[in-house]
Order: sequence, then structure tokens, then C-alpha cells
Amino acid sequence: MKRNKLNRSAHISLILILLSSFSLFFGSCHSDQIVFIDASKANNLREVKLGESNFYLSLPEKFTVSEARGKEGQLGYSLIPLDTTIEMNGFIEIVRGNPIGDTYRGEPGKVCARSYLLDKKVKWIIYQSRDGDFTAYTNESGELNATVSAKNRKDIESMISIIATLKKK
Repeated sequence: MKRNKLNRSAHISLILILLSSFSLFFGSCHSDQIVFIDASKANNLREVKLGESNFYLSLPEKFTVSEARGKEGQLGYSLIPLDTTIEMNGFIEIVRGNPIGDTYRGEPGKVCARSYLLDKKVKWIIYQSRDGDFTAYTNESGELNATVSAKNRKDIESMISIIATLKKK
């Protein structure tokens, strides 16, 4: 009888550990937490061709685009504010080889968002660092991925809405 209680207790502990691990890795973004972010429709947008690619982005006048190339031929574009007081930026990567930018490998994000990346709905996982800054990543397989960073959550959503304007012509 004592051994049976011990086994039951061990099984319950194991189940609780598995459930917490499951919720940590898979339950970090529940569907009721996911907000949809539309493409920006701000008045101050101008269409910008991303380098020699066939991609175009509607970018605010206060931003510029800088091309980044990796050692294996990867191609990416940084969205950089011209005004140094603006503390948000973005990065769009056309995947060719290993990623140019870092991918977050820490704890899963607690907040998610969805937007369009070209004609596909993608999920963004939003992380908040210990110092309070925010970073969001798409984690798509295929041609494109994007990352945005900002000092506050509202600016993260603004950057995602800018990236959602991406078109291929």
C-alpha cells in the first residue's frame, strides 16, 4: 500500500512537470491573446523598393532602409529611423543560407500578434527583456522573416504594421 501511494505521488509529480513544460513551450500564446495588426495606412508613407529585390515597403518619411548581406549570400533590409530620438527599428530578411540576424533562443514570449507578411498571415512572438525593451520575431519557414525592436509595446505594433505593408512586384 505504501509503495502504491509513492508510485501515485511520483506519477502525479511527473504529470505536473510535463504539463508545466507543455504550457511553457506551447501555451505561451493563447488564441484569445493574439491581436491582429493591420498594415499601416498612415499619411506619411512612401513606397520604397528594397534594394535590387522585387520587394516594396510603405515606409514612414522618418525612416530609411539599409541593405545587409551575409557571407552566404543572405539578403536583409534594416528599417532605421532618421531621427535618433525614435527608439524603434525593424529588419526584413530574405532567407538564403543561415540567418543574418540573431534569433531569440531564450524563454518563450508571453504575448503574440498576427499580421500579414506578403500574402501570408504570420505569428509574431513578442518578448520583453529584463530592462523593459521589446522585441518581436516571426519564425516562418520560407522566403521571408522579420524582427522588430522598440522601447515600448505600442511602437512594436507600429513597426509590425509597417512590415505588413510589404509587397512583391
